Amino acid sequence: MEGVKPMRVRGIKLTAIEPINYYYQPSGRGNRSSQFIGDIALKYAMLHQLGIDNIPFTNRFKPEYEELKRYNFWFSVAVPGFMAGLDEGNIELFKPLIRNTLQGIDYNGSNVHPAIKVGQVMYKNFYFQQPIKPGSKFYAIILDDGKWPLPQVLRVGTGKTGVLKIEEIEPEGIKIYINLYTLRNIISLDINKLQNIKMEFSEHVVLQYFIAGPINIEQFISLYLEALNGL
Repeated sequence: MEGVKPMRVRGIKLTAIEPINYYYQPSGRGNRSSQFIGDIALKYAMLHQLGIDNIPFTNRFKPEYEELKRYNFWFSVAVPGFMAGLDEGNIELFKPLIRNTLQGIDYNGSNVHPAIKVGQVMYKNFYFQQPIKPGSKFYAIILDDGKWPLPQVLRVGTGKTGVLKIEEIEPEGIKIYINLYTLRNIISLDINKLQNIKMEFSEHVVLQYFIAGPINIEQFISLYLEALNGL
């Protein structure tokens, strides 16, 4: 078909090899990391890792998202194995760790050096949080024009200190989750195209992540085809 570019669909497995501080949700003892890695975060991370146009980490500039349309690849939202339908796996979280918002966090359960007397710290603001443990796995697909290599790792999460190892896998059988914010506000999809797609799950996590699914590969391609072809 004239004007239609070649396309490629790859499955990816993302394995945390460093602790990841990601979007937090309130829980009984504080805040726990959400069980997804967003499509927007993955795209910025890949652009940065490939050194494309000197895209900086998004914590160092205010992303407008408009620039994402210049690069011809699109991720689905990365989810744990039990959501992707590949295994029973879920993410693993650290025990609740004490965090002081003025001093950061480390992973022995304390946020300060043992020699520092916490009572001497001014303006204390403590709360519990649970980062994602190394070894946790996520699954997604990537749709592109056949020209984009996968880097070996991606950096995500707060401060981009979390590291994900990325591996290509077969895309067949992966239950795919999409970000409605990306479809509506970044690629300007006619939202009526979603009416005939049945999705059993939806969750509005934060402004730029409204996650829904699962869908199949053909449905994902149909939603992103115009963006892939620059139409």
